[in-house]
Amino acid sequence: MAKVRAAAAAGAVLLLVAACGGKDPSAKGAPDGDSKATGSKGSVTVGLLNPATGPFAALGTDVNAGFEAYLKSKGGVLSGYAIKVAKADEGTDAAQGTTKARQLVEQDKAQIVIGLVNSAIAYAVAPYMEDTAKVPLLITVAGADGLTRKQNGNTFRLSYTSSQDSMPLGPYTCKDMGKQKAVVLGLDYSFGWEAAGGFARTYEDAGCQVVQEIYAPLGTQDWGPYVNQVKKDADVVYVVAPGQDGVRLLKAYRDFGVKLPIVAHGATVDETILATEGSSADGVISSLHYTPQIDSPQNKALLDAADKGGNQYLEDGWAAGMTLEAALATIDSDPTPDKIRAALAGVKIEAPRGPLSFDAYGQAVYPVYIRKVEEKDGKRVNSILTSVPNVSQFGTYDPATYLGFPGYEKLKGSWSK
Repeated sequence: MAKVRAAAAAGAVLLLVAACGGKDPSAKGAPDGDSKATGSKGSVTVGLLNPATGPFAALGTDVNAGFEAYLKSKGGVLSGYAIKVAKADEGTDAAQGTTKARQLVEQDKAQIVIGLVNSAIAYAVAPYMEDTAKVPLLITVAGADGLTRKQNGNTFRLSYTSSQDSMPLGPYTCKDMGKQKAVVLGLDYSFGWEAAGGFARTYEDAGCQVVQEIYAPLGTQDWGPYVNQVKKDADVVYVVAPGQDGVRLLKAYRDFGVKLPIVAHGATVDETILATEGSSADGVISSLHYTPQIDSPQNKALLDAADKGGNQYLEDGWAAGMTLEAALATIDSDPTPDKIRAALAGVKIEAPRGPLSFDAYGQAVYPVYIRKVEEKDGKRVNSILTSVPNVSQFGTYDPATYLGFPGYEKLKGSWSK
């Protein structure tokens, strides 16, 4: 199998935070891929809408690479349909993203659009796809909680909601680790609030207490003043800081001699930055829906296709290919957007991350792994401590009850009161 380029240079993930919120082959996003592939049931055009330029280009490249590697492993044919791929650059703002989505639908005749990294762009593209294009949208990275909070039947998401992967870490920290008092230390924007909120809600509902919240602006260069505020009588610090913010935060945490153990959202110690974080990340316990340390045939297939090890973005793209294949398997002929949309709702696959399905709102349900950073065979990895099956965007809460809670942006600052 052709090797996948795992494009995760540390500088390129500087602003990963906005995603939790490619190379464009032509101005028109012309279809490419294996033009020689033929399918016994016809063909399907897939629009890949991921960043090819700007601060998220490395993430978009990895998602595309994961999808295309899976497609290549199947000879360019999924469930009897030859797959034609049209690529477009989602860009750096909502207007450009919507324009490129329209291009994929109206010019390239995409029957499904897969991708989106920046949540702000996803918020603009999703209504266009639902109301105007009437073409299903499969989001692979953009994490804003609100993207899958209504049952529109058209938007599906493979990646986490910002709060989803944090929820299992709350009771684990409280009960399994026995840490009764936590400090929240993170970035002061929507992803930071939502991820911290997912942890804080489940941590406090497990019987423990958030005693302090500290938030810093995106792109903070000097984390010293923030880590120095951490209450010394706390038991643990929950950290949420993806990309280079995470690199700088963990270094400052160690340099300033803070001794409290760290639990974190998995994006804080993602494989795209883990080598750069080095010993600063040692011992960090985090939660995420993926780690290359998963021992399964599905994950081995992904890792065999990657030349620099796996990461969540490659897995998102690979899982997108598996999801499309499973949906198309239920369509005998004429794979219209309406048929693909209906088929997606019933998809159940064994992805590299584990069993994956969609809830009634289109959000993926999957295992979440509690991981610990340690050195293995000369490099740092996120080793699995345990896993929690079937984690939904609502955690263990009733969906109607959960949807009645105030948004996490309104709860920022209230957990410690």
